[in-house]
Amino acid sequence: MNKFYLYVNKEDELGEIIEKIKKAKEGEVVLVIPEKTKSLSHPVNLEIFKKEIQDLGKKIYLSTADEKIKTMARNLNLPLFLEETEEKIFDIKPPKKKEEKKPIISQPKPKLTFNFSKIFSYLFILIVISLFGFILFQVLQAKTEIVIETQKTPIDINEVISLKEEQVSPDYENKILPGEYVKVEILGTETVTTTGIISEESQLLKVVFYNYLERDIPLVMGTRLSYQGNIFRTTEKIVIPLAQNNEPGKKSVTAILSSLQDENLKIPQGSDLKIVAWEEKKTKTDDGRLFVDFVKVKVEEDYNYGSIVKIGSVAPQDITNVKLKLEDSLKKAVQSDLAFKNPQSFYVFEPSLVKIEIQNISHKVGEKTNKISAVGKATYETMKTSKKEFDDFIKNLINKEILKENKKLTIGQLNIEKIELLDFESRKKIMTIGVKGKAILVPDLNQETLKSMIKGKTIEEVQKIFAANISGANITIHLFPRWKEKLPEDATKIKILIR
Repeated sequence: MNKFYLYVNKEDELGEIIEKIKKAKEGEVVLVIPEKTKSLSHPVNLEIFKKEIQDLGKKIYLSTADEKIKTMARNLNLPLFLEETEEKIFDIKPPKKKEEKKPIISQPKPKLTFNFSKIFSYLFILIVISLFGFILFQVLQAKTEIVIETQKTPIDINEVISLKEEQVSPDYENKILPGEYVKVEILGTETVTTTGIISEESQLLKVVFYNYLERDIPLVMGTRLSYQGNIFRTTEKIVIPLAQNNEPGKKSVTAILSSLQDENLKIPQGSDLKIVAWEEKKTKTDDGRLFVDFVKVKVEEDYNYGSIVKIGSVAPQDITNVKLKLEDSLKKAVQSDLAFKNPQSFYVFEPSLVKIEIQNISHKVGEKTNKISAVGKATYETMKTSKKEFDDFIKNLINKEILKENKKLTIGQLNIEKIELLDFESRKKIMTIGVKGKAILVPDLNQETLKSMIKGKTIEEVQKIFAANISGANITIHLFPRWKEKLPEDATKIKILIR
C-alpha cells in the first residue's frame, strides 16, 4: 500500500493535525513533524492524539528528528517511521585492468534496416503489461468511504448534585460526588484620589520606612524624624511590615515640619532621616539589638521648604469609592487565586459570597490629603472536584437514563450552560449545586463491528444492513475504483465517517 506523506506545520493545533489525518484518503499516513512542534511536544497532547487516531482505520507513522517527541511516542507505543535502519553491504569490485589499445581498422558502415513486425510485437506486449498493471493497481488500491449522517437527539440536563468531602467514591443513586473543601484568604490595598476642597499649603515631606526585622513594627502618629536638626512629625499611625524573602518590609507616610533650623532647607530624594526617640533612648529589641540598625527611613521625593503645593481633602464619597474599589479587586483576586491553584478542578465561585473585611482606611472625612488608601481582607469558602470526574459523573447520569429507555444512543456533545449554588454547609463540608445544560445524543455505532458486517458486500446489501441497524440515518457510499461492485474484503480499507 502506498504511503501518504502528511507534513505538519510547527504552529498547527492538535485538532488541525487530527483533522488533516481524517481528510487523508490513504490508509497509511506518514506524519512528518518538524522539531519543537508545540502541539505534539506534551505527553497529554500525544495521549489525546493516540486516542483520536485509534478509530480512524489508518496506519499512522510518526517521522521526526525531535528526540523528545520520539521518546514520548515510544512510551505510548506509537509507531515511528523507519525506526529500525537496515545496514546494506555493497560488494566492492577491483578496478578493471587497462586494456591495450588496438589499432582501429576502418570498416564500412552497415546499412540501417527496420523490422516493423518485431517493433509492433514489442509495443503490443508493452501495452498489455501496462494495462494489466493498471488493473492490478486498481484492485490492490480498492477502498471504500462511507459517510453516515446520523440524527441528533437533544435532551435537557437539569440535575441537583452534592459535593461531599467525606464521600469516597461517586454515588450515582443519590447523586453525590467526592469533594474537597477549599478556603481562600487574600489581603489587598487600594488607593483613590480625593475629591474634597483643595487648598494651597507648604509641601509635606514624603518618607518611606524599611524594616529588616522579622516582625511588624508599629509607629504612633507624630513620630519625630530629624534631618540636620530640622524636625518633622508623621501624620498618621502606621505599621511597618516584617521582612520576607530577604527583602525588607516597606511603608510610606507623610510628615509635617515641626521645627525648622534652616530657612533654605532642601532635602534630596533618598536622603537618610533619623527616628529621634530611638536615637535618644537607644531603644533596643528583645534580643538586645538597636532598632536604628534594623529600621531605616529615607526621603521618598525631593523636599523644598519654600514650595507651595495644592492639597485636597477627603470627601464622604472618597471613603465609599475606596471601599468599593477594594471590594472589587479582592473578589477578582480570589477568583484569580482559585483559577491559578486549581486548573484541573471544577469548583463554584459566587462573587456575592466573598466575605470582605475593611481593616483600615488611611484618612477620615475632612482630613487634608491628595490620596487615601484602604486595606482589607477577603475570605471565600467553596468545594472542588476533578473536572474530568465531574464531566464523567454527568455523562454517567445521562447514560443511566439512556439505558432505562433501552435506546442504542451515546453522548455526542455535552454543554453545561449554568451552575447554580443551592446550599453550602461549610462546617459539614457539603455543597449542593444545580446543573443545567444540553446533551446531544447520537446512535451508538461500533465501527469495527459495522466493517466486519459489510466487507465484501454490494452497495444494496450494505444499505439494507445499515437500515436494519441504524434508524433514520443518511448513508453515502463511495467505492474506488468506481467500476467495482462490492466493498473490499479487507476491513482496513473501509473508512467510516460519522457526522
